[in-house]
Amino acid sequence: MGAMGSKQVLQRVIVVLDEPQDPVNIGMVVRTMKNMGLSRLRLVNPGGFDPHRILGVAHTGADLVDAAELSERLDDAVAGVRLVVGTTGRGRRVRRNYVRPRDAAAEILEVAGSGGEVALIYGREDRGLSNEQLDLCNRLLVIPTDSDHPSLNLAQAVLVVAYEIFLAAEAAPPFKAPRRAAARADRDELESLFSEAEASLHAIDFFKAQKVKPLMRTVREVAARADLDERETALFKAMAYEVRNFLARHGIDAGG
Repeated sequence: MGAMGSKQVLQRVIVVLDEPQDPVNIGMVVRTMKNMGLSRLRLVNPGGFDPHRILGVAHTGADLVDAAELSERLDDAVAGVRLVVGTTGRGRRVRRNYVRPRDAAAEILEVAGSGGEVALIYGREDRGLSNEQLDLCNRLLVIPTDSDHPSLNLAQAVLVVAYEIFLAAEAAPPFKAPRRAAARADRDELESLFSEAEASLHAIDFFKAQKVKPLMRTVREVAARADLDERETALFKAMAYEVRNFLARHGIDAGG
């Protein structure tokens, strides 16, 4: 899914806050949504919808706040939505449609990618969603947390799910490959490095009773994983050489 395609899909994901009580919490959710590419917010009977206080937290979220939709009933906020995902803090044994955030993200994107709208519902801060409200949901999403400290605040819960959706949508740009300052070291350069390294390790009596070949083989394996370039190889070779040079300057027998 390309960057443009992922943005279009994410626009079909709606965050629904049921009876949020604190404008600061709403502001933190708005900020989280902006971070994760979500742009649609619906508020059901909010206890404190104060755009000024919300934007005091979500400084760049004016467009999202201006476009926020307000409803008096949760039923109205999810009307016409193809997939409703309700969040709950714990699993109830009679329910069978539980999902974890990562698994939910895949289904959410599948539905949104096919043109359907998806609602992510978060309950009131002090009591979450009721059983009747959870009955409206196709999926019940449970975020795993430490049993000794299970409670998440509203913005944390939104962030965990939004992050998984963002990653699954491939909206996160890949890391750029590091630019090489020099060409990859050739075989002769590497062999010269290994020779200098072995000689210097002999000079400081590093090997003692240990076998040289197995240890040097490990050095070779590490160098192979590092994929050294010419500049790096020359640097390490110079470091190895300077070990023996230091010993010589101080009148210490450098051995081999």
